[in-house]
Amino acid sequence: MHRLKTLSILFIEDNEAFAKNTIDFLQLYFGRVLHTKTLKDALNLFETEDPDLILSDIKVEDGNGLEFIQQVRRRNKEIPIIVMSAHKEEEFLFKAIPLGILSYEVKPINYENFLSLLKKISQHFKELSSVQISPNLLYDHKNKKLLLETQTIALTKKEMLFIELLLKYPQQIVSNDMIQNDVWEQTIMSDSAIKNLIFRLRKKVNQDFIQTIHSVGYKLITKRN
Repeated sequence: MHRLKTLSILFIEDNEAFAKNTIDFLQLYFGRVLHTKTLKDALNLFETEDPDLILSDIKVEDGNGLEFIQQVRRRNKEIPIIVMSAHKEEEFLFKAIPLGILSYEVKPINYENFLSLLKKISQHFKELSSVQISPNLLYDHKNKKLLLETQTIALTKKEMLFIELLLKYPQQIVSNDMIQNDVWEQTIMSDSAIKNLIFRLRKKVNQDFIQTIHSVGYKLITKRN
């Protein structure tokens, strides 16, 4: 779990005793712990400090965590979010699931459960670390860039989403429908738009790491050492 020391966590909790104990624990593992009692301040810290993940109580003094998560997701669809509550609130869970929370924890969280949560967080970021596509081509998940040996290749949003879709299903063929949903986000696009996207990527990288399966879709070509 040493990778956690490189991360910053935004912690939202208005119970002073629980907050103090939790902050002391989090500081043992995370590089930086940002704490606030209110959702208003939390949104400000989220925008100015750019934390790597969020740990939030469901209910704090100025609102409920669901509203905060919805605001965060409008700005960032990927940041891991963990919610806590003194009770299992099924209605909240039902509404929060589409927002992609990483974990739901019931307070108080004992030492063993906290360690399990830390392992889950560590594994999540491990999966989001750099991925080796070929011996000289790397995808940097955090910075959304391709690295070709020592050269950094900047990507457009659609290029980044397309590569991440291929990496999500490395052993499968990614269909045009999947590309439309994930890359064009339900906007109707033509076959030529996809072909142009792939043409630009191949030209940028100067090597073919995308296999075209005619009339079916596309697949990642991986050539590791």
